Amino acid sequence: MSTARLHLVTDQPDATEPETAGAALWDVPVPLTGANTAPPPFPVDVFPHWLGDMVTGVARFTATDPAMAGTLAVAVLSACAGGRLEVEPVAGWREPVNIFAAVIAGPGERKSPVHRAMTAPLFAAQSTLADAMRPRIAEAAALRDIADRQAEQAKAQAAKATDPHKRDDAAAEAVAAAIAAEAITVPGLPRLIVDDATPEALIGLMAANGGRMAIISDEGGIFDTLAGRYSGAPNLDPYLKGHAGQPMSNERQTREGASIDKPALTVCVMAQPVVLRQFGGNAGLAGRGLPARFLFALPASMAGYRPVDTPPVPEQVTAGYRHRVHDLAATFAEWTDPAVVVLTEDAGRVRRAAAEQVEAELRPGGSLHDMREWGNKLSGATLRLAGLLHVAHHPADAWRQPIDADRMADAVRLAEFFAAHYRTAVAAITADTATETARRVLAIVTAKGMTTFTRRELHRRCHRQLPRAADVTAVLDVLTAHGWIRGTDSGYEVHPRAAQLAAGSGDSGDTVTTNPDSSVSAAHTT
Repeated sequence: MSTARLHLVTDQPDATEPETAGAALWDVPVPLTGANTAPPPFPVDVFPHWLGDMVTGVARFTATDPAMAGTLAVAVLSACAGGRLEVEPVAGWREPVNIFAAVIAGPGERKSPVHRAMTAPLFAAQSTLADAMRPRIAEAAALRDIADRQAEQAKAQAAKATDPHKRDDAAAEAVAAAIAAEAITVPGLPRLIVDDATPEALIGLMAANGGRMAIISDEGGIFDTLAGRYSGAPNLDPYLKGHAGQPMSNERQTREGASIDKPALTVCVMAQPVVLRQFGGNAGLAGRGLPARFLFALPASMAGYRPVDTPPVPEQVTAGYRHRVHDLAATFAEWTDPAVVVLTEDAGRVRRAAAEQVEAELRPGGSLHDMREWGNKLSGATLRLAGLLHVAHHPADAWRQPIDADRMADAVRLAEFFAAHYRTAVAAITADTATETARRVLAIVTAKGMTTFTRRELHRRCHRQLPRAADVTAVLDVLTAHGWIRGTDSGYEVHPRAAQLAAGSGDSGDTVTTNPDSSVSAAHTT
């Protein structure tokens, strides 16, 4: 039996431990990010070979952190199975498997190539479904046209009738013809995935596609929409209810009467850090609990360490990935009712142990206490991840067998990854401008190996980050207060372990830079 435990508490360095520099003593500096370690790498080995190899191959080819392709892989599974599979850990509790995710990476981090590679099978499956539907659409359109004409003719005959008895009969025939014509529905082309949509248009798309839809975008525009950039009070219902699976209707649409009993919305947005801060810092969205529904991933930046030439994803890996995702998407799209999968006895024990650990960490002093709105949903999110991993490992018959302990343990590990990255995302959202600038300046100081400097030297070296003299003063104050530098008779000296401590704490920039070879792992044990 496999077991897992959420390891959410991070040991903090002893702030009183002194550092020596000659005869002087230095205290360990206070991290500028509020965290003392970089978030962990994506656990690629939770995937089966066909999916893990694709994630690893795309990461190598694009020279990106596997967290980027890995999170998109989870979203692709959600787009396939969302609304068509539910996990029942105990009687009376059914958890849908659609997820909301956000990949946060700076400009130039190759989000678009990763997005294209991972979502291509969904668009292919959408085309397959559309081709199969076109004859049925044409047939229904022809029948509707014929029925409409018959209804018009019946109406005209009824209007011409002068005999009361014949007029009543003609009117009844006209009404019957109109009802018959109205009963013929012309379906639209099926959709699985869209790049962006207003909330009102999204409800219509979901209603026309069995209550399901996936928004997977390589841009953060949807966050702007949700934050009210184009509407002072955006309709959040398709997101809040689409995540929870609560019934909703599209009363704001011109088409009346459409409702969705069990909506299932998948969202995966790839956005820049500034968009994250705007979205996560929006009090209105936070008050409705929308950011707390997202699983955040902050891939490490590979910029500066990327190889010029990278090997393409092996053709057999790409073909296997496309084949399985295409078939999963097409198969689930034909269903009308969701399948329900349960847990094995051993998997139930793994789930309970993880849920108990989460509950303990929600207490005051626990690692989830300061992000309780997200932590309260973690046990449910872990079940959703378990369902998606179950589908990945059993793409041909996941709905016919229970989730085992190994998959549940893998889901707990994946939940640990997202918990750590959410904590880092919260630190980025709440960081003030002065601290952010100080973090960037510290990265430059340590990268250039500066051990001492004058105010003028710092201004010259960091003129883009510190265009004004007042900016220099503010950064010096922050770095001094946090213990990264201290004043001398001739200027400032840098903490002797600044480079080491900054690299270990994630204080070296917006994202942690790592060696590409160390971040791309092809290890799969499942």
